[in-house]
Amino acid sequence: MKITIATLLAALSIGVLAEEYISPITGKPVPKDGPYTVEQIKARDERVLKKTGGFLLQKAAGPEAMVIDSRAKATLTIDEVARVYKLGCKLNMNTEKTVRGNEAPLKFAQKKMAEKKPLMLVVVIEGADEWPALSVFPEERIGLVNADKLKGGEDPSAPETRVSKEIWRALGFVGGIGFSHMENDMMQPYYTLEEIDGNMHNYIQPMNMAKWGALWKRFGVKKEMKVPYRVACQQGWAPAPTNEYQKAVWNEVRAAPKNPMKIKFDPKKGR
Repeated sequence: MKITIATLLAALSIGVLAEEYISPITGKPVPKDGPYTVEQIKARDERVLKKTGGFLLQKAAGPEAMVIDSRAKATLTIDEVARVYKLGCKLNMNTEKTVRGNEAPLKFAQKKMAEKKPLMLVVVIEGADEWPALSVFPEERIGLVNADKLKGGEDPSAPETRVSKEIWRALGFVGGIGFSHMENDMMQPYYTLEEIDGNMHNYIQPMNMAKWGALWKRFGVKKEMKVPYRVACQQGWAPAPTNEYQKAVWNEVRAAPKNPMKIKFDPKKGR
C-alpha cells in the first residue's frame, strides 16, 4: 500500500510540474491529444513570430452603441447582449439600468442620446402599453423594445429571451441591415411571438455582424483587432520592441533599402 501511495503521489507531482504550452499566437493552451503535436505547434508559432513579430491588440475606438433597460425590474438581458456584441462585432457596448419614470420613451431615448455623446445609437427597453413590441427610428438612431408586449407563454424564461432577440432586431434595423434572407437570422420578417420563439438564436448572424461593421465606419468607428507587429512598424505606431522577434522586425522595417531607387535628372524634361 505504501508503494502504491508513493507512486501515486509521484505521478501527481509530475503532472502538476509538467509545463502546459500556451501558444503566444492564439493565447490558448495546446491540447496534448490534438491533431498536431506540441512540437509541431511550437514550430508553427516560431515561424509566425519570425515573420510578424507577434500581434498587438488595437482596441475599439469611436462612438459606441448603448442599450438601456428602463424597466423598474431590470434583468441581466442587456449584459448578455453586450457580451455577444463585443465577441461578434469586436466593438464595445454601453449598458445602463435607469428607470424611465413618466418621461415618454422616445423623449427618454433622445435625452440619453444627447447626454452620452458620442453614441452611434440607443436602444431602450421599456414597458408601455401604447407602444408596439418593437419601434425603430433610423434617422434618430434610436430603437425601442416594449417588454410588455413580449410577455406570455408557459415558459417563464420566454419573455426575457424575446426581449434579447428584439434588442438585436432593433440594433439591426437602426444600423441599416434590414430584413435578412438568411435562415434562422433574427432579421427575418417575424410578425408573431411564435415566429420569434421559433428562432433558435438570440442574436443576428455573424455575416450580418460583419456587414454592420462596414456601416459603422461612417461614424468613425474602429473595431478591436489584432495587428501584426510588422504592420504596426510599417504604419509608424508600433511601440518599442520587447523581445527578440520584435527587435528583428523593428530593425528590418527601419533599415535602409538594399537597392534604393535611382532617379537620374533629365535636362530635357527639367526633372
